[in-house]
Amino acid sequence: MSPVPIEISTVRRRRRGFRLTSRVFWDLAVWMIGLGIAVGLVFPPFATGLGVPAEYAERPLFQAACLGAGFLVGALSYALCRCLVGGRLAVLSSHLRSVAQGISQASRTGDWAQSTSQRIRVDSDDQLGETAQAFNSLLDALEAGEHFRSLVRNASDVITVVDPAGTVTYQTPSVGWVLGYPPGTLIGTDIHALVHPEDARTFRDQLASVVRGPSPAPCPAVRIRHRNGSWRWTETVVNDLLDDPAVTGVVLTTRDVSDRRELEEQLRTQAFYDPLTGLPNRALFMDRLRAAEELERDTGTPAAVLFLDLDNLKTVNDTLGHDGGDALLEVVAQRVGACLRPGDTLARLAGDEFAVLLGGPQSGEMALRVAERILGALREPVLVVDRMVRAGLSIGLATTATAGVSGIGLLRAADIAMYVAKTSGKGRCEAFQPSHHADHLERERLQAGLYQALERHELVLHYQPIVDLASREINGYEALVRWQHPERGLVPPAQFITLAEDSGLIVPIGRWILREATRQAAAWQRIDGRAPRMSVNVSVCQFRHPDLVDDVTEALRASGLAPDRLTLEITESLFAQDTTGTTLKLEQLKALGVRLALDDFGTGYSSLSYLRRFPIDILKIDKSFVDGVATSCEDRAVIGAIVALGQTLHLDLVAEGIETAEELAALEALGVQSGQGYHLGRPAPPQYASPGAERRRSGSPGTALRSAPAPRAATAASPGQDDPVREAASPGHS
Repeated sequence: MSPVPIEISTVRRRRRGFRLTSRVFWDLAVWMIGLGIAVGLVFPPFATGLGVPAEYAERPLFQAACLGAGFLVGALSYALCRCLVGGRLAVLSSHLRSVAQGISQASRTGDWAQSTSQRIRVDSDDQLGETAQAFNSLLDALEAGEHFRSLVRNASDVITVVDPAGTVTYQTPSVGWVLGYPPGTLIGTDIHALVHPEDARTFRDQLASVVRGPSPAPCPAVRIRHRNGSWRWTETVVNDLLDDPAVTGVVLTTRDVSDRRELEEQLRTQAFYDPLTGLPNRALFMDRLRAAEELERDTGTPAAVLFLDLDNLKTVNDTLGHDGGDALLEVVAQRVGACLRPGDTLARLAGDEFAVLLGGPQSGEMALRVAERILGALREPVLVVDRMVRAGLSIGLATTATAGVSGIGLLRAADIAMYVAKTSGKGRCEAFQPSHHADHLERERLQAGLYQALERHELVLHYQPIVDLASREINGYEALVRWQHPERGLVPPAQFITLAEDSGLIVPIGRWILREATRQAAAWQRIDGRAPRMSVNVSVCQFRHPDLVDDVTEALRASGLAPDRLTLEITESLFAQDTTGTTLKLEQLKALGVRLALDDFGTGYSSLSYLRRFPIDILKIDKSFVDGVATSCEDRAVIGAIVALGQTLHLDLVAEGIETAEELAALEALGVQSGQGYHLGRPAPPQYASPGAERRRSGSPGTALRSAPAPRAATAASPGQDDPVREAASPGHS
């Protein structure tokens, strides 16, 4: 049977059933009065049976009286029923009207707080009592619904009902504090008009798919316009309730996630961007580099990387403070970024290290031009804390083609090339070559062996004599470290000292040199009876280590060497750093009684004020000035000025790198007290460098120097032995 006949038959059955309508009391009056008249009609015959004479009962007057009495009884019964039942029904109807008005008003305003009324007192168990009880149950159900409506009204999420086209048909009051719109003002508007244009299509497609789909689904985060014009990030769950007669719409539950999105963005920025320069950091750069390398493998699209390292950030930090260093980094980031294309990636990897990723078919050819532009941009001085600073930069360049030959990654190849650029002069760009990788592996193997050199007692000291130029007597030695490698033989310091400084091994190596050099000087003093001075180089890293003073104290104590026999050689670069800490440590060393020499004087930082401020005893004139002293008037004038300065400040002078008799004579004529160099004596092991051994050997340095300033010849070795002096020959210092 079709639905329509079912509905019609149901209506017909309802019409034939009992009806409770507004005519109920009229029907009651008809029936009750009619019943009273019927009783009046049947009462005369009934009265005859009760003994009333028949002639009397049949009188019209008696019958009329019975009818009148029946009518009055029916009318009185009706009046009494209407009064009692109607009163109780009036109470019920008033409550019903109150509830109906409250529901009607709540439907219009959305405020359901006053939509219910008080309960009816149930004082009987008849039909009216049951009706009152049913009414009270109705109020209970309404208040239960009000509980959930209250939860909806006060929820932090905005609940919106829209039709399939997206027109708003209902919204909870929370739209006011979430999006700023008063409740009800968006009814009838298109929900899509509130969505950001960039997100509108995604939102529309998701809404349409939910209407077609079987279950609720979350929409992607979209931006919705606030009443003040700003955009708020929201997340919306869509539920299709079009078939629910209580809703008949699509329900959108919207939550404001702007604060969360902002926090996520902050965390993302912290995770992938450098806080100082705002550039991508190492993590983001590596992610993009992996993508570029995968693209090269898949499609053959080349890429190139520039590895940038500042040459003087440490100096700026030491002289102008870390704020000055940060300012320099920011300027460098800006200038380098101005040399790049929009699609290139500039990142700050760590400290003073930057990297540039270039992509595209011409990236290999462009990389060198970009590097040249960067170097040119940084040649201009940078104003940092009211001082002009030059931001020196070394660049390593690698392409996918050159890195692929060596089987290493782009960044590693560029890093190796940058190391070559830095060690071969700084301030330049070096393109990666496969030979660079081989050299780098060799350095790594050498550095790995250096970690065990101390434990295996592979380090040895050679000693170069320091000669008094007037008397030609040896008055001291400089201790120079060598590495007696089990496979490579004697490794000069130029090949491993830098590795030791980079790895931090220079501190334990320097500590060992102090102990061994003082022990050897004390041993020579006991054997020969003389007391030669011993000079030991102290690197910047070792000087800055907090244990230096204790290490010197312990070396002197263990060896028994008089403190004034030990000379510590430092470099001018110390004075560009923390002068307060440097002064304090120098004073502590002087308090021990040791002497202090300024090595490579004239090649470091320009200020001479430290000669007054710091307790220096000796100036060592750098070899670069000594080389031209016999032929160059300028070099001779420089050394003359240094001699005059030393005499004025009561400082001893030692010339380094004397290699010819002419240089020796010129220095002596200028008034330099002491010197060292190949002409005077090469570095040698202690058995060949000791004063006693020197005097015992014919043709020894002392003999040759005392007889005439002839060119220095190699010291003779013992018969049957290789010449250890020639093996040890190296101009490098520890």
